[in-house]
Amino acid sequence: MIMIQIEEKDIVNVTLELNARLQPLHRGEIFEDMFEEMFRRFGIGEITGAGTLQMPSGEVEKCDISMEIYKSKLNPFISLLKRIDIIPKGSKLIINGEETPIGTAQGMAIYLNGTELAPEVYKNNDINQLIEELDKALEGLAQRLSHWEGPSETALYYYGSDYIKMKKAILPILKNHPLCEKSRSVKIV
Repeated sequence: MIMIQIEEKDIVNVTLELNARLQPLHRGEIFEDMFEEMFRRFGIGEITGAGTLQMPSGEVEKCDISMEIYKSKLNPFISLLKRIDIIPKGSKLIINGEETPIGTAQGMAIYLNGTELAPEVYKNNDINQLIEELDKALEGLAQRLSHWEGPSETALYYYGSDYIKMKKAILPILKNHPLCEKSRSVKIV
């Protein structure tokens, strides 16, 4: 067996900082698993780490993935990244300390109040059924990539190509579903 020695100068350290509110599990399932398969298939490099930055509330603010990419594969890798339509706007590709904006998806967080509604609203309604309704309303417009359960509210994170269309699609649900009383939706920027 012949061992090939790879020198440090043949490798580029790359960090993909995702402007995405993803739990570590979802970051791994959505992005890291995809990259690992891509790296294995095309001999691009390897993942060397990943992290999650939380807001003081405990909600995820953003996350990142660190990689070592073979210098000869860097440009093809960047081209592949630019075609991934779920990378949110506001994300950055950091190569040797230089930041390059990347991503086209627009994010929307829907916050459902978990403590201030009448007890019968929580008792008589199923949040999973509501989530299915929201997912269906956003079908073809956005994907729910993650969620967060805080002390007083639950957030659902959707990413798609057009925030305005996403918001219009869910507006009837937010206005009419009992669990959506005192809810809010915000653009993730």
